[in-house]
Formats: sequence, C-alpha cells, structure tokens
Amino acid sequence: MLDIKLRSSHKLAVVLIICTIVIPGLYTMDRYGTYYKNIWTEKEDIQENILTSEDFLENFIELGFILYNTEKDHEDIGVAEAKHIFREYFSYINVEYEALYPYLDYRAEDEKGAVVDASTANTERILTKQNIDSYALGLVVTYDENGNPDIERIYGEYGEEQSVALRRIFGDPEGEWQRFISDGEEFGLSAPENRTYYYAMTKENLAKYVDNQYFDDYQVMQIPDDILNLQLVLMLFVAATAWIYPRFSSLRTGNEKIFLVPFEAVVIAAAVAAAAADGWSQELIFRSSVYEEVWGQLYLILIFAMSYWVSACLRQIYVLRPAKYIRERTILYPSWKYIKRAWEVLKNGVKKGISGIYRSLEQIDFTERSNKAILKIVACNFIILILVCMMWFYGIMALIIYSVILFFILRKYYNDLQEKYRILLKATNQIAEGNLDVEIVEDLGVFTPFRTEIAKIQTGFKKAVAEEVKSQRMKTELITNVSHDLKTPLTAIITYVNLLKEEKDEEKRKDYVAVLERKSLRLKVLIEDLFEISKVSSNNITLDIVDVDIVNLFKQVKLELEDKFKEAEIDFRVSYPEDKLLVPLDSQKTYRIFENLLVNIYKYAMPHTRAYVEILREGEEAVIRIKNISAAELTFNPEEITERFVRGDASRNTEGSGLGLAIAKSFTELQKGKFVIETEADLFKAELRFRASLPDEHPGGAN
Repeated sequence: MLDIKLRSSHKLAVVLIICTIVIPGLYTMDRYGTYYKNIWTEKEDIQENILTSEDFLENFIELGFILYNTEKDHEDIGVAEAKHIFREYFSYINVEYEALYPYLDYRAEDEKGAVVDASTANTERILTKQNIDSYALGLVVTYDENGNPDIERIYGEYGEEQSVALRRIFGDPEGEWQRFISDGEEFGLSAPENRTYYYAMTKENLAKYVDNQYFDDYQVMQIPDDILNLQLVLMLFVAATAWIYPRFSSLRTGNEKIFLVPFEAVVIAAAVAAAAADGWSQELIFRSSVYEEVWGQLYLILIFAMSYWVSACLRQIYVLRPAKYIRERTILYPSWKYIKRAWEVLKNGVKKGISGIYRSLEQIDFTERSNKAILKIVACNFIILILVCMMWFYGIMALIIYSVILFFILRKYYNDLQEKYRILLKATNQIAEGNLDVEIVEDLGVFTPFRTEIAKIQTGFKKAVAEEVKSQRMKTELITNVSHDLKTPLTAIITYVNLLKEEKDEEKRKDYVAVLERKSLRLKVLIEDLFEISKVSSNNITLDIVDVDIVNLFKQVKLELEDKFKEAEIDFRVSYPEDKLLVPLDSQKTYRIFENLLVNIYKYAMPHTRAYVEILREGEEAVIRIKNISAAELTFNPEEITERFVRGDASRNTEGSGLGLAIAKSFTELQKGKFVIETEADLFKAELRFRASLPDEHPGGAN
C-alpha cells in the first residue's frame, strides 16, 4: 500500500509539473495573438498616413518628369543620356523610381490622346481609362503646354485625402519637386508638356510596395517590452516552482535522474533556451498560419520546460552543497589535469595543422581534374548551407533532412569504395600468390587507373620471371660451357704430361711438348678472357678516354690479322671515309673489340668468300658495319650469341672461349656505344655505333 501511495504521489507531481509548463506556454501564445491584432490595426493606420503623405504622392509628380525625358520619341535629349543623368546626378530620385516601378501600371498619352508609353506590373491586364477605377490606387496627372501639373482624377480608398495633399504640393512654389525640375533643366532635361499620365496599383502591389519601403524594420522594432517582460516573468515563475515542489515531501520530486545531469550540459541548455526565447519572439507575433501557430505553442512549451529543467538541475547545488556538487556533477573537474594535457596537445596539433594546411594550399593545382571535382563539391555544399541558413527556424529541419540525405549518400559512396577496394585487393593477392594472368573485369570506379598499373605490374613480373628463367638457363649453360672449355685443355695437358713421363722417343716427346704448349696457351687465353669479362661485370675497370681515329685503329687490327685471313682465304671489301673519324674512346678496349670481331670472321667464315667492312659517319654517330658468310648454318639466337660462353658452334669443336662477342659487346656498351648482331640466312652482320667527335671537339690527339 505504501508503495502504491508513493507512486501516486509521484504521478501527481508529474501532472503538476506538466501543467506548470503548458499553461504559461498557452497563455503567452494567446498574448502574442492579441498583440498581433493590435499591431495589425496600428499598421493599417500607419499605412493610411503613408498613402496620404506628401512624400508618397510627390513620387508620382517626379515620375512623370522621368518618364517624359526617357520616352523613345522624345527628341530634346537621348534616352541613354537621360538615364545616365538620373543615375549619376539625381540618384535619390532614381532610387525612388526604381522602387516604385515594379509595382506600378502606367499609361502616357499626348495632347491628342495617343499612347506614347505604357507599362504593366505583371497584373495580366492593361491599364485604360475605363478600368483605372478597379485598382486600389489610381491617379490621373496632366501637364499643360507649359509643363504645369494638375490632378484630373484620383481613385481609391483615400482619394479625397490624397487630392488635398496633391493640391498642397502643386501650390508650394518651393517644393522639392519644383527644385528637382529646376535642377534638371541645367542638364538639358525638361518638364512634361501636353502629357496625361495614368498611374494605378493593385491592392497586392500597393501592399508589397508599402511593406518593402516603409515596413522593413517595423516588425522588428515594434516588438513590445511588455510581451518580453511577461515571458521572462513566467519563465522565472516556472523556474521557481522547480525549487518549490521538492519542498513538499509528499510529491517525491526533485531527485529524478533527469535532473542529475552534469553542470556543463545544464549551462549549454540554459544558453540555448535564453537565445531562443529572445530571438524567436518576432516569428511568434507575425505567424500567418495554423501550422505556424502550433509550432509556436510547442516552441513556448519547450522554452518553459527548459526553464523548469535547468532550474531543477541547478537546485542540486543547494542539495549537495557547492564543493560536493563540483566533484560529482561536473565533467571538467575530475578531468582537469587531462584537459590541460589535451589542451597542450590540441594547441600544438592546431599549429601543425594550420602550418600543414598553409603548405597544402600553396601546392594545390586547380587545373588537376580531382582538385576541380573536390572544389565543385565544396562549392555546392557551401551554397546549400547558405540557403539552409537563410531559412532561419525552418532551416534546422532542412539541415536535419540535408544531413540525413548526405549521410546516406556518403555511406553508399563509402560502401562502394570498400567493394571496389576488395576487388582490387583480391587481384593483388592473387598476383602475390603467383597468378600473373589474373584479370580485373569489374568496374573499379575511382580505382580504375589501378587497372592499368596492375597490368603493368603483371607485365613487369612476367618479364622478370622470363629474365630469371633465362638467367638460370644461362647460368646452367655457363657452368656446363666453362666446365667443358676448361676441362678439355686441362685434360689434354694431364694426358700428355703422363705420356711425356713414359715416352723414350725424343721426336714424340717434342710433339708432346708442342701439344702441351698449345693446350696451355689455349687455357691461358680462356682464363684471361674469363678474367676480363668478370672485371667488366663487376664494373671494376678503368677507361682511358681519348680521341681515337677508328679508321686507322681498324686498319691496324686488320693488318695484324692479315696472315690469318689469307690462311682462311677470306677476301675483304672495305669502305673507309676520306677524312679521319675521331671518336672519344679507350684505344686498348676498342682495339680488343675490333680484334674479337675480326677473329670471329676467320674462325667461322666460309673459306673463299668475301667479308664486307663499312666505316662511316651518320649524323653525330660513327658507325662500323661488318658482314660475312658463315661456314656453318646460323641456328643460334642473335640476342644470345653475345652472352658469355655462347658459341655459334654448338658442338664446341672449334677453338674459342665463347667470350669474344660478349667481351666486344661489354666493351662497346662500357664506352656508351651500341652493339647489335643480326643474321639473315647464312649472312652474319655486326653493327657498332659510337658518338663521334665534332671538328671543334678535339682536345687530344688521335691514336
């Protein structure tokens, strides 16, 4: 029973609190409605004073002066010049004209009644003499041949008062419009002559003009102090009840969890409520629909609810005492040392961030496609936020809707990026596992450029694998060839040494010694070539670059091997340039290149054939071309013949280390030259290219 009574008491407290909040809200809204009626009545009185004032009616007299001087068929002064004069020298009059013109229907007639000018303010009807009385305001102003104005007729609710005011204007010889016309004559302008002007404004256009010209600041300025004071008093009353109700122990209120929030949250809520109460009073007075009235009532109830809640939360200071309240109801106090540390980190981070942003802004290239796209997105978002901010109270709802839409768009975009990233990651994992033929057929969106890059990686991997396979094969062949080429003479040497030990015949011993000498020399050449190529491979070689006459150098090499060529019955056909052909080269290394190429001819060329040598300059290059007919069928790969220990004689029956062309190619490339081997049927072709020296590039002598 006691528990039931306690729950009933608390329910009574809840009902009492709700009534305390709702009743002041409804009463305040009713007071806003009463004041709205009063201010509208006051506005109508003010509008009557405006429409019957001399300031308002004088605009129509000055309007006739402007229309007359800007008529297309008016010859006293050009239209463009007249408009320029009004803008530059009578700007105060021109501003009034531009403010009135959009809401005005007018018609101008000459002395014969012919229409010389007319305009309509989008009223979907043409102003005539017969329908002018259907407008809320209608004036007929005439000017005689001397430019004197007169009122022919006034239509509208305040016609009598307006007529009296216009008579006063015409009767004042020192009136503002008279000074305006007098000043205009100094610029070549003239007063209207023999003209009748019909001016008319509909009720809607008249109200819009008056509101825009005279009531722009009226609504803001006219919010009464008594309304604001009443609202403030009721807010204080509601706040006081949050301290009074807990005094009655039977209500069992004041210590609910909703009132035990941190002090910082209470301060923020109080600031928001105060700003809202002060800033939305105008909207509450000038509501124009039932929908806005319902929102206004909910708004006021929310303001009073915030007042009660803030006050009830602050009551905990009294209940707990200030020291305990600070310890238990504040977020900042227990975390103060962490806040200080975080502040230092934040301050340093902001400094670095600002510095980074500054550097990034300096490096932004707005010609890049991605930067253009980002700039467009930011600009569109900026425009949307501006439009939302212009909507005031309703902008909050629009901002919520926009944020929700933006969230779903960004989530969809993020999920799409994740899916495309997974496709890309799957492909790269397959490549990493050795599947170099994987193909990405799905759309990758922003990752599309990676498709090309992955294809390049696949091509590179395949090429690297092919090169590695080739390298492994060449290494295997290298070991085999080196073993064979070293083993053959070495085996022969060992064999003949053993024979020499047992042989008693002096003639045979001499033959054995000759064979040993020949085989040892063969082994020496092989080891020297191997040593030479190893130095090139390890880049452990020094070049002595001078200007070399390659024609003379080639002749020297050929002359030294002349006996070999006669023995092999090879006939040379050579073509040399008439002048020296100087090339910056190492003469010893170049000599070795030529020697290896020519040795290759007498070893492998078919006897009784010709060999062709051509040395010439092509542009900035010196070119050496050598051709000969091979004795054996050319079945090797031209790209592999220059590899180490690769020989054209696959059976390896001929003498040679298999390093000749490899050394020639290495020495050529070491001197920034190009070495190319080609075959055509049994025709063997070698071409060398070096950068030749120009005539004025001869710092040293030729060798």
